[in-house]
Amino acid sequence: MAEPQPSPHRPVKRASLVLLLLLVAAAGAWFHFKKPAESETGARVAFQNLPASLADIFSGEKALAHVKAVVDLGPRPPASEGYEKTLKYLESEFSGMGWITTRQSFTRSTPKGPVVFTNLLARHGSSSGDWTTSVPVVIGGHLDSKGMEAFPFAGANDGGSSTGVIMELARVLATDPTSAAKVEFVLFDGEEAILSSITESDGLYGSKYYAHEISKRSTWPSLGIVLDLVGDSTYEFYFNPETPPAFATAAEKAAEASGLKLKRPSGPIIDDHVPLQQTGLPCLHLIGDFMNMPYWHQKEDTMEIIDADALEKTGRTTLRFLATVPAP
Repeated sequence: MAEPQPSPHRPVKRASLVLLLLLVAAAGAWFHFKKPAESETGARVAFQNLPASLADIFSGEKALAHVKAVVDLGPRPPASEGYEKTLKYLESEFSGMGWITTRQSFTRSTPKGPVVFTNLLARHGSSSGDWTTSVPVVIGGHLDSKGMEAFPFAGANDGGSSTGVIMELARVLATDPTSAAKVEFVLFDGEEAILSSITESDGLYGSKYYAHEISKRSTWPSLGIVLDLVGDSTYEFYFNPETPPAFATAAEKAAEASGLKLKRPSGPIIDDHVPLQQTGLPCLHLIGDFMNMPYWHQKEDTMEIIDADALEKTGRTTLRFLATVPAP
């Protein structure tokens, strides 16, 4: 995850967190946050809660194995060999669990020239082949790791952790095909800025494109969930303060039941949920306290800081949220 700060590689002390969040909020003005609205392109697909029992099936150890597999494939900035290897690994894993995937590729201008980005989408069941319509829930996280010239960046927590959680969510949901058919997964490419920090024209490439394309569908999801930096239980977690009040209440209760330390930040955090919210899709964003992680965008973001406990609490919070949140 990256946000518009002038020095993204400098560790941030906790005392500075509130100030920096306020700066992020000010810098985020160019995203023009707005309240969720009904889709102009089609009716929302009705949302029904998932069974609460699914949360107990989620395994942090299984999620951890996916994180390790992704990290072992090497750095995965957009259009890299590592990114392609990771796509193939995920496609194979999704397929083995009964999910149908599709690549969503597109080219965008960047500060370093044109780049081909590729999102990976996955669905289960009878609606899996129809990408012109929506299912009730979108769950996403970014797959890319930040391109670093000074060192190979593993991105174990920053991109890898949310990917591991999503793959374990796919396994859990596949045990209940009715629930699986309600969810679309999307692994975003290009969340990270090509340069140092996310700006209006650099970063969130994949989620912007996905948001644009999903707006063309004949039907519309009811809600979205975006995960990022969720693999380290040393730090507290945050959710987006602009999420609907009912989402906030459900997320707090789900986190408490799962043992996750979840708080509301002082201001918006810029991440892949923002373009989705701009389309009118109400979203919950769960993210670790990256501004106090000394390894954020550093070579130390490796498997050594990832723990199964954080992954399990995140996955179970996500499933308990979907079991209890009121329909938007």
